[in-house]
Amino acid sequence: MNQTVVALGMFDGVHLGHRALLNRAAQIAHARGDEAVAFTYTNHPKELFSGAFSYICTPKQRETLIRSCGCDRVDSIPFDRTFAAMEPDAFLDWLCARYHGAVSAVVVGYDYRFGAGAKGDTALLKTLLSQRGVETVVIDKVGINGITCASTRVREAIRTGDFETAALLLDRPYVLSGEVVHAKALGRQFDCPTANLSEGRQILPPDGVYATELLFDGQRFDAVTNVGKNPTVGGQVRTVETHAIDAQLDLYGKCIGVAFWKKLRDEQIFPDKEALFSQIRTDAENAKKVLREVKKGVAFSEQVC
Repeated sequence: MNQTVVALGMFDGVHLGHRALLNRAAQIAHARGDEAVAFTYTNHPKELFSGAFSYICTPKQRETLIRSCGCDRVDSIPFDRTFAAMEPDAFLDWLCARYHGAVSAVVVGYDYRFGAGAKGDTALLKTLLSQRGVETVVIDKVGINGITCASTRVREAIRTGDFETAALLLDRPYVLSGEVVHAKALGRQFDCPTANLSEGRQILPPDGVYATELLFDGQRFDAVTNVGKNPTVGGQVRTVETHAIDAQLDLYGKCIGVAFWKKLRDEQIFPDKEALFSQIRTDAENAKKVLREVKKGVAFSEQVC
């Protein structure tokens, strides 16, 4: 009977550290003729205890990226209070039973914690799994340019608008995804239509105007994106509005992605709508120049919703 190699982690972001772990799990499994499974949660444990939580990836992005590392399957379950109360020993009994007692190896990161109160560490994991005849593989810290690859570091970079660091750790630009919803449609009146993203659960960058790419139907379009409340037109809530440059797209009700490359300017109040949309056209020209430089030699592909 084929056995299972299980990669354990939340894997939000699927950054370079996660990819090293997932690639290693797939390598071990496939060398043995086993199945590589990424076991994870549909919700972050912090969300259970702290309430609202902002994610780097949508569920579909995360699964697509995990599979791109060679994993055969993504096994994702809700993290609830019953699950959180499991002692380390009980959790491993449950995990092995989930895969019919056929786990050959478990692969984790150097800082992996498990069990009630996160009391289990990699040393305890090795001890408990060895008693069950299961190999433990611990992946060392992964860093690039002196920066440790960690989801907390990626979140910090996104929240501060440091998309160069975010892209470095993710090995791709940060992508916000969602459905395009109807808004005031003011842009169409000034020949500058914008796609308004529905509110999601991903991290929003700081307010401002950004050089971006709009991802739709397997294509990438140069774009300029405003994150903020649009004070010139009396906006009250934060929105994400993207204008595809030199492209006429029918996007209402469609799922798109917005890849963030570089901030162009802060959000500001203009004297009237005409001045606002004149500036957006200027932003679009600036975005094209920026994108020509930052996109050189960069190729990426991912599901966006």
